[in-house]
Amino acid sequence: ETQALTHAQSIGFAISLVDQADLERRLHQVQRCLRLLGIDDLLDCEVHNASNLSWLHLSANDQLQAICPNFDTAPIQAYLSGRSQDSESRMVAEILLAMALSPQTIPFKTTREFKSALRMRRNAVDVASRTELSFDTDAITRPQAYWVYTKENGFLLRQGVSLAEGLERALCPDVSGSTYAFSCQRASEYLMLYAVVRELSKVNQAGLHAVEEQWRKRALTGDDFLFRFLEERGTRENPMPMRYYIPGDRIWFKNPDDHSSDIEGYEGSWVIYIGGGRFCNLWDRQNPYTLEEKCLEIFYWSKSTAVNSNG
Repeated sequence: ETQALTHAQSIGFAISLVDQADLERRLHQVQRCLRLLGIDDLLDCEVHNASNLSWLHLSANDQLQAICPNFDTAPIQAYLSGRSQDSESRMVAEILLAMALSPQTIPFKTTREFKSALRMRRNAVDVASRTELSFDTDAITRPQAYWVYTKENGFLLRQGVSLAEGLERALCPDVSGSTYAFSCQRASEYLMLYAVVRELSKVNQAGLHAVEEQWRKRALTGDDFLFRFLEERGTRENPMPMRYYIPGDRIWFKNPDDHSSDIEGYEGSWVIYIGGGRFCNLWDRQNPYTLEEKCLEIFYWSKSTAVNSNG
């Protein structure tokens, strides 16, 4: 089913529908939503049937592609500034338009999955925009009321507390009143996990309980976290376009310098795309990065590295 959705069209996103009778109702719902957001003139919305599978396919029309040449999604936010009624509606609209520009079709097996994906991306942008941490490659700290450190399994969630609250207080000084020391990789995992557990609290209490119990026993990190919760798009051989990002994306900026990248904390930088051509700044939330600023920062790591007598 996913393969059929993915290869149905070469651009945009597709939502699988249960049966033929559902098609027209869902199509009208989607078209009404797009009108309310003020973006119905930027998208093509079509119904398709093949191999006993029905789906709605949404893609960027010529006007949207002209606004975002070469899949550059940065101009979307500025274009929307005079269209949507409030910041939340504008963020939903920006996510939808960025997905509609996708050079590889993004498949959703159900409308519920699609709606959850939208909410999780919106939550990721919100919490990433509010996150500010203490940069210290030699320290790791968390709010003690929610987390306990173990040498074997890292920081574990305490019994009787909420994982969503523990994550938010570790990340957001507007809630905790403090900043905590993280690596950017672990911080990016916390950010994405927060978006997931917020959504689970709305739609799947059993799933939320399972995730909380996992973090009371052993935190999933690195590849364990990636393979359980995320999906990578693009490869070295077939990368995504340089300026194509959807709000809520988790992005890795690799330090290409062999010398400085050997220093702990300078291997590269994990960030969340928060829309409008900006990436979250985990160390100074008031000054998010542009693509050029983030690339320049990492480039200058190679220029500010020296070797002492101990190597």
